[in-house]
Amino acid sequence: MNSVIVRGLAVLAMALLFIGAITSVSWPKGDMDQTSNQDVGRKLFGMTTDTGYGIIVLLIGLLLLVALLGGIFLAKEENE
Repeated sequence: MNSVIVRGLAVLAMALLFIGAITSVSWPKGDMDQTSNQDVGRKLFGMTTDTGYGIIVLLIGLLLLVALLGGIFLAKEENE
């Protein structure tokens, strides 16, 4: 029972620290960047003459998925 209370207090303390850190930062006002969603789409998927980075992002995502599944497979305990 005591360990549950200690864990709860630790989580509460961490949450208060995060909230305090976020509220104490002086965030910039207004529009910070003029990049639009259209610009991001053009960079990612390219224009008619440019292929963009879409295929590269897809392949990196696939590689990370395979690495994650491989790590899970290697960490899994075998019961004989």
